[in-house]
Amino acid sequence: MTLDESAHRLGACAWVEERLFEILGRWVRASSDDRFSLALATAARHHAAHSLQLRALLPETRDHDPGALVSPPPDGAWADEGEWTAVAGSEDPASGFTTLRPMLAAHLTALESWLKDASPVRDGPGIRVVAAVLAEDHADRDLLEMASG
Repeated sequence: MTLDESAHRLGACAWVEERLFEILGRWVRASSDDRFSLALATAARHHAAHSLQLRALLPETRDHDPGALVSPPPDGAWADEGEWTAVAGSEDPASGFTTLRPMLAAHLTALESWLKDASPVRDGPGIRVVAAVLAEDHADRDLLEMASG
C-alpha cells in the first residue's frame, strides 16, 4: 500500500466515522428504549473521537490535503452517500440500526484491511490508532446489538 492509498483509505474511514457519529447521535433522542439510547450515545461519542483520531493520521504534503482526503469511500465500497442519507433519516432507530448493520460491518472490514496492509515503518503510529479504533468499534457494535435486542 502506498502513502497515497493509505491516505485515501484512512480518509474514507474518517468520513464513515463522522457519518456514524451523526446517525447514532440523531437516534439517541428518537429511541424510546433507555438502554438502546445509552448504547447509541456511547457509540456516537466514540465515533466522533475516532474521526478526529483518523484525521490526525492523514498526511499533509504537497500532494495531500487532509481535508480533501476525508470523503466517501470510492465506488460505494461501504455504501453510497444516498444510502447513508437514507439510514440517517430513519425515524425508527431500531429499524435504522438493522439497515446500518451491513454498512458497519463493511467499515470494520475496511479498518481490518488497512491494518493488514499497513507497514510498521510508514504506518507505525497509524497502526496503534487504527487498532484501538477497530477494537472500540467492535465493542460498540456488540453493545448496540445487545441493546437493540
